[in-house]
Parts: sequence; C-alpha cells; structure tokens
Amino acid sequence: MRPKSVILLSVIACIGGIAFFFACRYTYKSKVAELKEKAKKTFVEAVDRELKDRQLKGNFSVYLNLGNVVSETPDTVYWEDESGRYSYQIDFEKKHKNINNDANVRSLHSIAFGKKPLVPDSLNAKWREQLLISGISFKSALCISLTTKDGNVRSSNTYQSEWCNTSNLVFIFYIGYGYEIEVMGYLNYTMWSMIYREMLLYLFLYVVLGYGFYKSFIIISHKIKLLRTKERVEIVKEVPVEIVKEVSVEIIKEVPVEIQVIKEVQRVENIPLRSYLLRENIIFYADQNLIEVDGIKQNIQAQTSLLLELFINQKDNGYILEEDFIKEKLWPNYSGYGERMHSAIGRLRSLLKKIDTSFSVINKNGTYQLIIPEKPPVK
Repeated sequence: MRPKSVILLSVIACIGGIAFFFACRYTYKSKVAELKEKAKKTFVEAVDRELKDRQLKGNFSVYLNLGNVVSETPDTVYWEDESGRYSYQIDFEKKHKNINNDANVRSLHSIAFGKKPLVPDSLNAKWREQLLISGISFKSALCISLTTKDGNVRSSNTYQSEWCNTSNLVFIFYIGYGYEIEVMGYLNYTMWSMIYREMLLYLFLYVVLGYGFYKSFIIISHKIKLLRTKERVEIVKEVPVEIVKEVSVEIIKEVPVEIQVIKEVQRVENIPLRSYLLRENIIFYADQNLIEVDGIKQNIQAQTSLLLELFINQKDNGYILEEDFIKEKLWPNYSGYGERMHSAIGRLRSLLKKIDTSFSVINKNGTYQLIIPEKPPVK
C-alpha cells in the first residue's frame, strides 16, 4: 500500500472514530435523560397508588410560623396529632425535589407515611409494575431514609440491591411537608443495554462511509491527475494572447458583484433583530429593552421586556401564556411563586396602561392573556 493511501486511511479512521464517539455519547445521554424522566413519572404514579391504598383516619392540624408568613416558603412547619405537637425545619435545598408541589398533597404524605412508614420492597414492587407498563424492563431498587421527630435518620434498602451506585441513580425525591422522607431510585442499566442497536448502526455506517470516502477520494484524485495532464497539453497548443484576454474579462465581471454583495450584508446587519410594531406609533425593541412611543424611547425592566416578548410570540395562540410557562421562563431556578408572579404581571400592566390604555393583561383560569385590540379605523 502506498504511503498516501496509508495516510488517507488513517485520517478517515480518526475522523470517523471521533464522529462515532460523539454520536454514541449524544445518543446515550439522550436515552438516559428520557429514561430518568420515565422513571420519575412512574415512581410518582407508584406513590399515588401507595397513598390510595392507605386508609387515613382521625384529625390532624398543620401550623405555620406566623413570623415567616410573608416569605415565599416558611422555614418551619408544626404538626399536631394524637402523639403530640412537633416541628420540622424546611430545607430550601430540597424543596424543588419534593414529589408534589401541592401543600395539601404533601400534608397527606406526611400523615399517611408517618403513621405507617414506607417499605422499600413493597413500594419498589409497585414502581416495578409501572415501569413495565412504560416499557422499561431494567431491574429497580429503592433506598428510603426517614428523619424521625427527634431528628434521627433511619435508612432501609430494597432486598438484594448491592448493585446500586451513583452511576445508575435515576432520581432523588423528598416526600412529606417537612421533606422528612428521602427516596433514592436506581435502575440497573448499562451503556450497551441502552444503545446497543444504535452502536451497531453507527459502526456499520462508520465502515461503509469510511470505505466510500476512501474510494471516492482515490477516484477523484486519479481524475484530477488526468485533467491536469490534459490541461498541460492544451495550454501548450493555445495562443498566449487569447489566454490573457479571457482572464482579464473574467476579473472585470467579478469585481462589481463582490462590492454589491458586501454593501447588502452591511445594510442588513444594521437592522434590529427583535423589534415589534404594536401600533403605528409604538415600537417595542425587545433586544434593547426599549419602547418607542411617538418617537420617544423609554427604558423598561429586563424582566418586563422578556414577559412582554413572551406574550407577543404567542400571537398565533391569542397572546395566551400559562402560569407554569411564565414561571419557567422568568425564574428558571423555580423561585417564582405567587407574590413574584403577581408583581411581574402588575408591572407589565402598569407599563401597558402608560403607553396605551386599550392594552391590558387579564387572568383566565391559571392563564394570562395579553389584550391588544385592533385600532378602530378613522372616520
């Protein structure tokens, strides 16, 4: 084999190997992310089944620390039942991993699973059934840790779960109003079991495409050599004056085209990318956080600008946004609760009233709608 062919094959093998690695890596991450989402969903369903199987009896009360009512989440909750009154300190780092955001449901979890603690094997059996319904056949296991009233932690695991480790941990959930129950879920999966079909397909494409590129390059190189040899013979036979004239004519034709293209690109780059015409005299510059009314520009808050643009982008949907969507976009760290939500909407309403009294934002059953009525025709 010639040295050039060896170099070419080495280059193709390296490039193909890198492409194969990244393709498998991306596919594996996507599959694992999808698996974890299904695992979380099925576990929530298993907990719901477990809760329905419990029969709650008796009275219970929930108390909040009045000194913290003004905060978004209280730092202490008090429980009172037949055994007495006790408190839990709220852990703000765990609140986003609670299995349910509804305070009433979390209260039921504390009552139901406090009287009769969760059993890993029993709950895992229910989870296993939900996994099979969702098409997941990997072996599952649970580790449950309970923080008792006196602050001690008791942990229990599913039987024969020695294979559990951080690499196959699919979720961590906290159950209860005081986040007193920690549940760690595991699935016994490997990279091969997740994407073995895709790996075989990528390997097949790697071999076929690699060989195809190699043969194509060899054929093209051979044709180029033949064309160069033929070109040398034709140039010797041609008159030098004719060659000079042909080159000069081509240069003269190409220069004006290049200049015209450059001017066109410069003109387009000067246009703002995200601008919205709300009225003939009202322009909203989303990328600059500005609103221009009758030629006068005024700055607006970045959060208000983002919220207004979110509404405008839903033009085909009647300018309607759901509360969860607004919270996700404005507060990605899940800190957007009731008071912050109302304040953000209130600031947008105030801004719209200042620029045009016909603009408004209304609340409809957990959704918000931006009202931009059509301007009546001049009579």
